[in-house]
Amino acid sequence: MGKLLIVVVGLSIVAFVLGDLLGQNSTLLGNGRNVGEIDGEEITQESFATMVQNAQRNSGYPSGNPQIMQFLRDQVWNSIIADVAYSNKLDELGLEIGPNERIDMVQGRNLSPEMSNFFLQRIGSNDPASIKQYLASIQFDQNEQYLFASYERNAIIQRTIQKFENLLAKTEYVTLAEAQKAYQEQLGFRSVEYLSVPFSSVSNDQIGTIPDNEIKAYLDSHEDEFTVEETRAIDFVSFPVIPSAQDTAQYDQQLADIKARFETGDNDSIYATSITEQGTGFMEYDPTALPIAVADQLTSLKEGDIIGPNLENGVYTIHKLTEIVPTTDSEFARASQIVFNTAGMSAADKAGVRTKANDILRQIRNGADFADMARQHSEGAYNNVGGDAGWMKKGDTRTADIETAVFGTTRKGLIRRLIETDNNIYIVSVTEPKIKNRYKVAQVIVELTPSTQTIDEVYRKAGLFASDVNSIQEFNDYAAENGYAVFNGNGIDKNAISVGRLTNARQVVSWLYGEASIGDVKDFDLDGEYVVAVYRDKTEEGVQSLEDVRIQIAAKLMNEKKAEFIKAKINGLSGTVSAMATAYGPEASVYSNNSLKLADVSLPNTGVAPEAIGAAFALQNVGDKTKPYVVDNQGVVVIELKSISSAAEIGDYTSYENQILQAAFAAIQAKLRQAVIDRVEVVDERYKYF
Repeated sequence: MGKLLIVVVGLSIVAFVLGDLLGQNSTLLGNGRNVGEIDGEEITQESFATMVQNAQRNSGYPSGNPQIMQFLRDQVWNSIIADVAYSNKLDELGLEIGPNERIDMVQGRNLSPEMSNFFLQRIGSNDPASIKQYLASIQFDQNEQYLFASYERNAIIQRTIQKFENLLAKTEYVTLAEAQKAYQEQLGFRSVEYLSVPFSSVSNDQIGTIPDNEIKAYLDSHEDEFTVEETRAIDFVSFPVIPSAQDTAQYDQQLADIKARFETGDNDSIYATSITEQGTGFMEYDPTALPIAVADQLTSLKEGDIIGPNLENGVYTIHKLTEIVPTTDSEFARASQIVFNTAGMSAADKAGVRTKANDILRQIRNGADFADMARQHSEGAYNNVGGDAGWMKKGDTRTADIETAVFGTTRKGLIRRLIETDNNIYIVSVTEPKIKNRYKVAQVIVELTPSTQTIDEVYRKAGLFASDVNSIQEFNDYAAENGYAVFNGNGIDKNAISVGRLTNARQVVSWLYGEASIGDVKDFDLDGEYVVAVYRDKTEEGVQSLEDVRIQIAAKLMNEKKAEFIKAKINGLSGTVSAMATAYGPEASVYSNNSLKLADVSLPNTGVAPEAIGAAFALQNVGDKTKPYVVDNQGVVVIELKSISSAAEIGDYTSYENQILQAAFAAIQAKLRQAVIDRVEVVDERYKYF
C-alpha cells in the first residue's frame, strides 16, 4: 500500500465536503464510476467531484486554475482517507462525545474552533444569543440545515480525534533540566574552527572502479531507498500558438489607424471607450495614477499629444492626452530616494549610518549616478528601480518623511543635505518639481493574439505529425526530419499536474494512465500550444532495477571510499586543525564560525553537517577536536572548539517547557495519524477522471 501524506486542512475547506461521509444517506460510497477505494469502501466519481466543487466554493479559490483544483482534489482525498481511518479506529476504541459536551461545543459557551469559525462566517458572531436566533431561523431552510449539520458532524469528528490523540499527548512531561538544555541550545553558542577536505580533491583513479558485486550488495541492503511508485515517461514536441508576422503586421496597421483617428478626430473619449479591449478607455487622472507611459513623459507633454502605439508583453497601448486640468486643491511632485533605516539604533550606531549617508551624498554630488547608488545602498521600497518613488501627492502619509523637502523646492535636482526622521535617513533627488494639474487621457489597449488562420495552420502541423507516426522511432525520425525540438517528460506519476515544461498537462497524464500503451502517439490542445506526445517508457512500482540505479549507487560508493581515504589520512595527523590542514596539503582548508548553534544544520563553505555539529557541542574543553565526519556527501570535516558562550541562567523556564511540549505533541499527532492511516488500504484511481 502506498503511503499518503495527510495534510490537515481548515474547516473552511472540508467541513461541507465530509459532512455526510459516514451518514446513512451518503452518496459518497456506492456503485457507479469510482475514483478509488478506501479500506474496502468505493468512492464514486460523481460524489468526489461534488465534494471538490464544494471545497472550492467554501475555500474561495478560483475554479479555473488547474494547479489550485488539483491541490483541492488532493486535500479532499486525503481528508476522506483520514476520516475513514479514524472513524474505524474510533469505533474500535468506543470513543464518543457525550450529549452535554456536544451541546456545549456546538452551540454553547465553549464552542469548538470549527463551530466558532462557522458562526463567524454565517452570522458574524459566536455569542450564544446570536447562535440561538440563527438556529431558530433555519428550521424551515433545508439547505442551511444541511450546511449546519455538515459542520456539526465534522466538528464532532475532530473533537473525537482530539480525544484520541490526547490519550498519548497528555502523557508527555518536561523536566526542568530538559527546559534548561533547550534554553542553552537556543541562546548558547560555540566558537569553532574546522578542517575541510572535499571529495573533489581525491580523483576517481585514486579509488579505482566500483565493482558490480558491491553495487548490487548496496542495492540489496538499501531497497527502501530505491523503491519507487509507478511512473511513466514521454517525449513531446510543442507547437506554440503565437501570432505570425502577418498577424503582427495587421495589428500594427490597426494601431496605426487608431493613431490616425486620434490625430484627426474628435470625441476621443467615446472612440477610445468603444474600441479598447481592456480598461475604461477614458479617464481623468492625477499624476500618481497615470498610465506609466504617460507619467514618464508628463512634464514634456501638451494637450493633443499621443504616446504610442507601444507593444509590451503581447499588449499594444496607445494614449492621447486630451486635456490638462488645473487644480487648486492638490500638489504633485516626483522624486527618488535612498533610505537608511535607523529604527531602534543607539546614538552611536545612528551616527555611523549618518556618516555613511553623507559619504554617499558626497559621491552623488561629485557625479555618481543616483539610481546606481540607490540600487547598491538603499534599504527602502524602491531600491530595485533606482530609488524612483514615482509621482507623489502632497499629504500622502506614505511619503510624509520627505514631503517638506520635495514640495519645498521649485526645481529639479539633488537636495544637497540629508533628511532625518526618528527611524530613517534619506538622500532625495527631485526629478519633477511640484505641479497642480490633473490629466484627461484616452487610452486604447489591444492584445496581440494569433489569427484564426494562424491557429488553424499550427493545428494542421500538429495533427499531421500525430497522424503520420505510430511508434517511438517514427516520432523521433519525423521530428528530426522537420527540425522539431523534442522535449522530455520523465517520472510522471498518476496525479501529476505538470509534465516537463508543460505546466497544465492533466490531459496528457490521464491519457498515459488510461488508454495509452508504450509507443502510442497523441496530440493535445493545451494552454497556448498544441503538443504531440509519444508514450516512451514505464517504471513499475517497486525496487528499481540495477541498471536504472547503477550510476547513482556507484557515485555513492565512490564518495564513501573517498571519505575513508580522507579519514585515513586525517587520522594520521595531530595538533590544531590549522596544523592538520598544513600537514594534509593544499587540498585542505580551514574555516571558522564564531556563533555556531546546536540548531544549525550546516557549516559555511562545506555543507549540511548535523552529526559534526552535534559532536562539536559534546566537546568540553577548548582545543578538543571531533573525529572526522562526512558532510552532505561533499567532503570530510574535523571541528576544533575555540570557546564556549553559555546563556545566562534565568528564573523561569516555562516558555521552554511549553516549546518542548508543543513539539512533542505535534510529533505524536503526526506519527499517530500516519500510523492510523498506514493501516488503511487505499486504491487511488482519480487519474481516470481528473
